[in-house]
Amino acid sequence: MAPLQGELTLSFLTRLAARYHLGIRYLLAAVTDVGGLQNLTGMLYPDSEIHLNAQARARVSVLCRVAPHVLERALPAWTREEPCGKYGAGPVGRLMRGEEAVAAWGPACPACTAARTGRDVPARRYLAPEQRVCARHRYWLQYVPGTSGLPVPLGRCPEVIEARRRHIQLLHRSPAGAPVFEVARAVTSFWWEQPWPGKEQWWPARLKATRPDDADPGWWKVAARDLITYPETVAVARTLASSHWQQQTVAQARGHLPYRLGELPQLLAELASQLRRPWLAHHLATVTHGPLFTWAHSCVKTRAASGTAVQKALWRVHSSHRPRPLSDLLPHPQSAGAIQPARVPTKRLRGHSLQAERAFTQGLVHARSYHKQHGHLAVPKEDTFAGYPLGQWVANLRTSHTRMPAHQAAALKSIYPWWNAPWSTLWQRTWHQARDHSEAHGPLEPVSGFPTTSYSLGEWLYLQCTRYPALHPEQQHLLTEIGIDTTAAAAARPRRRNMRAGAEEALAHARTYTAEHGHLAQVSVTTVHHGYPLGRWLAGQRSQQQRKVLSPERQQALNAIAPWWCPPWNLRWQRNYYRARDAADSRLLQAENGFDDLDGSGAADWLWRQCVMYDELHPEQRQLLTDIGITTEVARTYGPENTSCNPRAGGERQDQPNHKGCGSCGSSRSAAHTACRRAEASPPAPQPPWAPPRSEAGFRDGPGTRPGLAR
Repeated sequence: MAPLQGELTLSFLTRLAARYHLGIRYLLAAVTDVGGLQNLTGMLYPDSEIHLNAQARARVSVLCRVAPHVLERALPAWTREEPCGKYGAGPVGRLMRGEEAVAAWGPACPACTAARTGRDVPARRYLAPEQRVCARHRYWLQYVPGTSGLPVPLGRCPEVIEARRRHIQLLHRSPAGAPVFEVARAVTSFWWEQPWPGKEQWWPARLKATRPDDADPGWWKVAARDLITYPETVAVARTLASSHWQQQTVAQARGHLPYRLGELPQLLAELASQLRRPWLAHHLATVTHGPLFTWAHSCVKTRAASGTAVQKALWRVHSSHRPRPLSDLLPHPQSAGAIQPARVPTKRLRGHSLQAERAFTQGLVHARSYHKQHGHLAVPKEDTFAGYPLGQWVANLRTSHTRMPAHQAAALKSIYPWWNAPWSTLWQRTWHQARDHSEAHGPLEPVSGFPTTSYSLGEWLYLQCTRYPALHPEQQHLLTEIGIDTTAAAAARPRRRNMRAGAEEALAHARTYTAEHGHLAQVSVTTVHHGYPLGRWLAGQRSQQQRKVLSPERQQALNAIAPWWCPPWNLRWQRNYYRARDAADSRLLQAENGFDDLDGSGAADWLWRQCVMYDELHPEQRQLLTDIGITTEVARTYGPENTSCNPRAGGERQDQPNHKGCGSCGSSRSAAHTACRRAEASPPAPQPPWAPPRSEAGFRDGPGTRPGLAR
């Protein structure tokens, strides 16, 4: 007895047992017998499949009198696995079931089976999607979990038979026909699970025409999903596989990733025409999630790149978008062929762990709280909220929003519809600032340069007006909500900043900083004073002063605030001077005792170095030192030529035989001695030919100094 092409192994064994007038259990016991024991694992169900090892296959070949190579060619699962038995060596069989373990199958056409075998015995075959329809005998070969399948007559549904013909044409013409059909099947299954619009007439009529007499309508609506949606699935697949409509989709996007399907009106109009549903384009225009949106998003994203791997991403169906298996949706009947209406238990979507669901629920709670406080979910990536890394959580979801389960996307959209907008969160936050400003201070005035806004917000709004034609369509809609449409954007004028007011603001911060710190020497480029970038502004003024382009009025104003805001020597010297002055605490310094009253501050060593290189200092530097007690007489008395009189040079300690002073500076103090040793150990860097000559003392004092301008 020969098998049918593509038949399940267990189906073939069932027909073989019937030829010998045996039950299938007796035949399996004979095929897997090992010393009187049945070497078989698994449970036998009407929808099971069996895998046999080489010895068991040899016994089946003898029983059916068909060569092994013929059986291997006809039965897809004949050599798929070499199972291990529970009784050691010998013939082994392993039973298995389920849509994940067994490939897609269905009942063989009863008329075709009878014509091929000459007997009215049911059989089961592995079926590709296009093989579900027997066009000759007008049957849909329906898979039903827990049964041997259900052939459904198609006499009242000729569109299903016509769809099979178009499906085969698609497979012949398109090299990606099979994955395209899977994408289309995910699309129609997603529509199937949504509430049907009142204008939908084809699916209810098809359900009624194909439902068996003894089947419950609710049960049949779940079981017949692939049958009822088959014509629409083929039509969607033909449209998505068309290179013309792929190019049109990319062209309509204008280089922007879509936010909703309404941005692709031509594609929606084509789908509505092919599906004979004029209302469908309007119905799909608001969709922001699902398999069709994911395909459009991937089409725009991948058409700009080339390569096999990139193009495969266009036809990849993520686990969250795959149709749920019927075994998850239908209860298993108690007996073969029974159709029992029952409530379908809600099951967790496969591919998503409970841990991931709990983590999403936790993040959703914080997202609601953040939205209640700020009015949006445009969270910076690095921000945390109530100790939770909400910014990173939202950023991760934005990255994978096309692969999210539908219930998660719907939950986030109900909180804030723009959480996954295809533009930056910074743009969205600034838009909210503009909207809040317009609500508080009245309509914006683009023609006048946005006079009521702050300078930064006005500049941002004007920038959006200049880029208005190139913005995302949804960004244009958002700007329209705050009064900036196409006409207003074209008439917008730049924000003119009041330079005098800006300078007065900067000078006011400089006065406040001087009042707090006593000087401006400590202001660096990165200094920010009460939110104002004072360091950056003052660096610009210092640059203009050094290039002698600063206006006299500005120079006079800054000199009135702090005379040494831009000294002709290095700023580090000025900062060290102020530290030494503050350490002296408004009293004259006493050089004869080596500034011992300043120990621990570091100012004593710096002051002694100024005495050492006093002759190289700028005259105004000498005057500043005079103000704190370091006069010319004092500096020369305790300078390098009089190290024996300098208390910090070790001269007073020559009577101590165990003391070792510095050979260069004579210092016995650890800080000064270490500085001198480092200067001796580090040779000067090579000087470029164009640089002026420098003294050894000036080089030792640090980079950026020159004779006459010591640090």
